[in-house]
Amino acid sequence: MKHLIPPPCLLFVFLLTGTISPNVVFGDAELDSNWDRWEAANVTNYEYRYQKVCLCHRDMPSDTIVTVYEGNIIGVRYDRENYLNEIPVSPEKYDWFRTVDDLFLLIARALEREATVRVSYEQELGYPIRIYIDYEQDMVGEEVELHVLELRELAD
Repeated sequence: MKHLIPPPCLLFVFLLTGTISPNVVFGDAELDSNWDRWEAANVTNYEYRYQKVCLCHRDMPSDTIVTVYEGNIIGVRYDRENYLNEIPVSPEKYDWFRTVDDLFLLIARALEREATVRVSYEQELGYPIRIYIDYEQDMVGEEVELHVLELRELAD
């Protein structure tokens, strides 16, 4: 049985448990459908590569690679075509980054705030592959744009 959790409670549930509980309904049909697909896939150990697009480096954003084990971030590094080596992020900064579950929460919170939200989802596993959020139409620079380039499951 699914439980509808009012969006303001999502943050509380996440902070309390560190994860989104299974059988949560966000209240948006497309988001819920893709969350169900992601949950059914049961991918808990994975690495995904994404780009955060912003005005500061729109033409050449670096890739960020996030490694997740049992739902927790255990590694983050940057990679860019003109870098000789990947650049690791120190563990104390891991909370600046998101798991795929966190991406679903990001979208749910933006919808709750009635932001302009455009999302594309990966067809098989349901995770977001393109996220665009504009919280204030009349403001420049507060938009969030993420492009998930790849996700690969890791062995246990």
